[in-house]
Amino acid sequence: MSNLKDKPSRYSVQLEVAGPLAMFARPDTGGTPTSYPVPTWSAAKGLFESIAFFADGAAWISPTKVEICRRVGEPGGRVRFQRYTTNYGGPLRKKNLFTTGAVSGGSSMQVFATVVTDVCYRIHGEINGPHRPGQTNARHHLQDLFNRRLARGQCHRTPCLGWSEFTCSYWGTFRDGQTEVDNGLLPFDVPSV
Repeated sequence: MSNLKDKPSRYSVQLEVAGPLAMFARPDTGGTPTSYPVPTWSAAKGLFESIAFFADGAAWISPTKVEICRRVGEPGGRVRFQRYTTNYGGPLRKKNLFTTGAVSGGSSMQVFATVVTDVCYRIHGEINGPHRPGQTNARHHLQDLFNRRLARGQCHRTPCLGWSEFTCSYWGTFRDGQTEVDNGLLPFDVPSV
């Protein structure tokens, strides 16, 4: 008969994020990216880690479920997409060998994308890590650290909805009474890219 103390407990965390624009690029859309309607697994993990993480890997948060939300009383049942244009001035611009002052001469390159607008997500996660009897429970410690930082509004870096320019207008605990899960949409699987 096994002792209950030897069984690892499950530790879960949850987070609500919202913003005017989000971009979780589908890899099959190439140079003019189109967003998934929900955060990818790695984007959801990044949102959790923007609040709290252990650099030594003693425990980590794995996203388990993403729910699309809407404001209470607003009609739901749809995901809104919008065209978006941004300027890219980084090192991956093409070099123009024949003229100066072109793309490689200091001007930027435009990137076109299709993004999701007016988003609100509830993201659920489970804390994983090795169970080490007789040592500090790193999973419990990470859960406590995450919940404490979330309640205080603290983060390691500003949470963003995919691209770094799409910062969250809200990130924190679930806003029951203000937002609700949009049951008019079919459930989406969390993309695994």
